[in-house]
Amino acid sequence: MKGRARYIIPAVLLLLFGLVAWRIMGNSSSSDTRRQNTPLVRVDQPRRETVITTLRFTGDILPIQQANIYSKVNGTLNRVYVDIGASVRQGQLLALIDTTELSQQVQQNAAKFQNARLNYERTKELAEQNLVAKQDLDNADAAMKVARADYEAAKTRLSYARITAPFAGYITKRFLDEGANVTSNNATLFTLMDIDQLKIMVSVLEKDISLVRLGESATIRVDAFPGNVFLGKVARFSQSVDLSTRTMAVEIDVPNQKPGIRLTPGMFANITLIVREDKDAITVPTDALLKDDRSYYVYVIDSTVAHRKDITVGVEQNGRTEVSSGLTGTERLVVAGQQLIRDGGQVMMQQ
Repeated sequence: MKGRARYIIPAVLLLLFGLVAWRIMGNSSSSDTRRQNTPLVRVDQPRRETVITTLRFTGDILPIQQANIYSKVNGTLNRVYVDIGASVRQGQLLALIDTTELSQQVQQNAAKFQNARLNYERTKELAEQNLVAKQDLDNADAAMKVARADYEAAKTRLSYARITAPFAGYITKRFLDEGANVTSNNATLFTLMDIDQLKIMVSVLEKDISLVRLGESATIRVDAFPGNVFLGKVARFSQSVDLSTRTMAVEIDVPNQKPGIRLTPGMFANITLIVREDKDAITVPTDALLKDDRSYYVYVIDSTVAHRKDITVGVEQNGRTEVSSGLTGTERLVVAGQQLIRDGGQVMMQQ
């Protein structure tokens, strides 16, 4: 009996030791499992910074004024006083059409008018003496007025032989040389452009029309002058949406007075239109945003618990997105690891 007791006691002690060890290992394994199932996240606070809302367009630079200068009369192009690239002032003489026939027409019509005027005066004297019928006086008066109109028209046609600039600008094209026969079919002589101020026409999408207002600033860049920024302003709306493109034409005026640099019509431009500037906007990293069928949302941390916050987003710039509503700016925001957590779940914050 004593011999059996000698073996039973150590066996019982060994069994008890094994049970204790198994419980300790089990508790340790459970704790490790819970730790491994708690997501590790990185947190940061939202920022307050200036957010600028812009619209970007491309377009061609156009002159503020442009006109094809032409002759209204037929004849030989007698003299050409300017060439392409010439700067001209308003009213400056550009070309002269041969005036031989036109001068003769003026003289003929002057003589007819003089004769009709004299005939009217004689008829008037006779009418005052009741020697002619009043109808004769009326006919003489009408003939004189027709002759005067013909005379004035002839003088006007003669003035058309002097081709002058309707406004100040630059001659960008010359079509005919001296000696060319000018007719009403090929009467265009020059193209004149005013480039002291330019304009750019852009097409604004229907959904963005409400964002654009008269007087808003625009920045313009062209490939011809890399690194240079030109400033313009919204000047005109077409006030009509193109049904085929669902866009509205908007014109931007651009002063062309930058020292040493002159923009020219026909250049291709990239336009940035600043439509809103918020100097105290809440922004979050764009990578922190999540989206489902309800809305955009982020996770914020309260102690060690993650909570979903539905938000309204605005402009995205430089890797950050504006939050229009849903955050106060003081939250601890999950910026990494948010895909692994759930609303109300425990998290571990990266130190």
